[in-house]
Amino acid sequence: MANATQSKWQAERLQPAISQRLKKTMVQGELAHAYLFAGPSGSGKKALAQWMALRLFCEQPQAGEPDGTCSECQRILSGNHPDVVTAAPEGRQIKVDTIRRLKAEFTKSGVEGSQKLFIIEDAEKMTTSAANSLLKFIEEPLPGIYILLLTTNKSAVLPTIRSRTQIIELQPLPKKILQEMLDQAEIPVGLQSIALGLTDSTARIKEWMEDDWLNQAVQAVVQWYKECGRADLVAFVTVQTTLLKVAGDREKQGLILDLMALIWRDTLMVANGADEIDDLHFNDQLTMIKEIAQHYRLDQLLKVSELTLETRHLMDQNISFQNTAEQLSLRIINVLQR
Repeated sequence: MANATQSKWQAERLQPAISQRLKKTMVQGELAHAYLFAGPSGSGKKALAQWMALRLFCEQPQAGEPDGTCSECQRILSGNHPDVVTAAPEGRQIKVDTIRRLKAEFTKSGVEGSQKLFIIEDAEKMTTSAANSLLKFIEEPLPGIYILLLTTNKSAVLPTIRSRTQIIELQPLPKKILQEMLDQAEIPVGLQSIALGLTDSTARIKEWMEDDWLNQAVQAVVQWYKECGRADLVAFVTVQTTLLKVAGDREKQGLILDLMALIWRDTLMVANGADEIDDLHFNDQLTMIKEIAQHYRLDQLLKVSELTLETRHLMDQNISFQNTAEQLSLRIINVLQR
C-alpha cells in the first residue's frame, strides 16, 4: 500500500514544477474548483491527484504537506474516504449513467466535512452526453466541491469542459527516470528500450510483461523481420503460424504492428548512420539490423518504413490484423526485391 511520503515523492519526482505550483496554490487557499490534468500515460497525473486529496483532507498538514498519519490520510491511501470519489471508464467509455451517479454525490454535502473531491480518470472517454451532463456542475460549482479530470488527450475532451477548467499540462518523463522505474520493476534491459519505444507508461509496460507476453511478441516480430530482411516469402506464413498466436486482442494486434514499425525504423536509422544505442530500440538485434541495413538501398528501407507506418490506418478501416500483416509482408518483400 502506498503512503503519503511515497505519494509526495512520486508527484515531486515526476512533475516537480507542477507539484510546487499546486502546493503554493493550496497553502494560499486559492485552489480552483476544476482542473484538467493533461499528459501522457505514466506522467504522474494520478500521483498529483492523490497528493491533492491528501493535502485537501489532512487534519494536520505540516509545511504545506499532508502528515500521512491522520485518519483522513489513512482512509484516502486505502481508497476508503467517503468524500473522495473516483470515476473511470466502464469498458471503452464513461457513460452518462456514471456521471449521473457522480451528480447525485455532487448534490450531497461532505459526509464528514464541508469538502468533496471528484477524480475522473480518462476524461477523454466521456461520451458527449456524459460530458454535457457534467458541464453544468462545472459551470455552477457548489462550495467545497473540487473536480480533477485526468486525460492523455486534451483535444478529445469537450471544448466546453476544457474552457471551464484550469488546464495543467504534464510533460513526458525524462528517459532516465523511466529507465530507473523499469529497473525497479525488474523489466529486463533488452526489453526496456523496446517498450519505451511504444509508451512512456511503466504501468502499461508491466501489464505487457504479464505471462511473458512482451518477450514473446518481440521474439515473434524479430523472426518475421529476419525473414522479411531476406525477402523470404516465409514471412507471409509466419504471420499465421507465429504472430497471430501473440496478437490475441485488438490492443495487442496494434502493439505488434507498432513493434514491426519500430524495428524497421531502427533499420532505417542505422542505414542513415546512427550507431548510438540510445537512439535505437532493438539493441539486442543490432548485428542483424546492421546486416540488413547494409544489404539494401536507403530508398528501399525508407519505403519499407513508410509501409509499416501505414498499417495502423488499415486497422482503423476494420481490415483484420491477419490481412494487414500479410499484406505488409508481401509489400515489404516486393520493395526489397526491386
